[in-house]
Amino acid sequence: MKSLICYSENDIRVEDIEIPSISDNEVLVRTIFCGLCITDVLKVIDPQVKKPTKLGHEVVGMIEKTGKNIKNIKKGDFVAIYHRIPCQNCIYCAHGKTFMCKHARQTNLDPQGFAEYIRLTEEHVKHNIFIIKDKNNIKNAVFTEPVATCIKAIEKMNLIKDDKVMVIGCGPMGMIFIGLLKNLYKCFVIALSRTDEKLKIAKSFGADVIINSKKEDAKKRISKLTQVGLDGVFLTFTSSETVNLALSTTREGGYVQIFGGPLKEKEIAINFDDLYKKEKAVITSYSSDPEYNKKSFYLLMDSKNNNLDFTPLISNILPIEDFKKGVDLALTQKTFKILFYFNKDFLDFVFSHNYSKTTQT
Repeated sequence: MKSLICYSENDIRVEDIEIPSISDNEVLVRTIFCGLCITDVLKVIDPQVKKPTKLGHEVVGMIEKTGKNIKNIKKGDFVAIYHRIPCQNCIYCAHGKTFMCKHARQTNLDPQGFAEYIRLTEEHVKHNIFIIKDKNNIKNAVFTEPVATCIKAIEKMNLIKDDKVMVIGCGPMGMIFIGLLKNLYKCFVIALSRTDEKLKIAKSFGADVIINSKKEDAKKRISKLTQVGLDGVFLTFTSSETVNLALSTTREGGYVQIFGGPLKEKEIAINFDDLYKKEKAVITSYSSDPEYNKKSFYLLMDSKNNNLDFTPLISNILPIEDFKKGVDLALTQKTFKILFYFNKDFLDFVFSHNYSKTTQT
């Protein structure tokens, strides 16, 4: 089977390896799509990331084989899967910081998301597999994990209906934030970017106000929208400029969510006296967990009722052999979500076949 291995930024290979074998309590998934995450891109280009490395976690697939003890999943089922499994017993799990759980960091897909077949362990089958009942929802299901990370970030902030919030950065994650904040959390949403084309798309995802920070003074525009300041700001791109813009436009007692970590600046100076006296909260959010993934999945499967269809963000669907091309496209910041597939014939089969008569393996 095909499996992607990154040996260096310019040496990424699709290798032929053995299909994983499964036990009686495990399942084998054949990958339909695996989405490219910014963390995958950063692992490729960051020389400090130990190579070779395996990548990919935004997976939808079809059940290829089940162990004999598996009762509620059958061959032919479409599924979305999540890669991390928290232990639920450590200090981090007890405090809801499941990504920091040692067990969660050690667990992953076998061999990875960018593989033609994936073995799901017994733990994955119990907690991290979600059945897609309508194959028309397969592409939206690819967004399960990224949407879950955004829901987690939003719910760490004490926002209420009609709060005024700003999303800085209108890449794929920024668009997801805009869609969620407007349609699910009923906020008044301001989108800020330096690109008119992206701001136009932000409007289509529900942004009430768009600001091109290259063309106008963002602080002045925001001061006309609210006298006290914004209730919350989400940074999908973090730098000295965006952090200080967020803090200067947030009201007393408001929130600044650092969602996208800084790419270059590892130390950013802020006015702590202003932060302290005005009780502004700077918080961070990284990754997700099975419970947020579950919530995300079911919201996406009911996208018609909650207006959470993110499939318009899919800008490229490429064969896995074009992975480096996909990384290069992502680095241009002119694309949104990029999906990879492993076999064109299988892809055509998935979107044309009737699975009503599939049987247990």
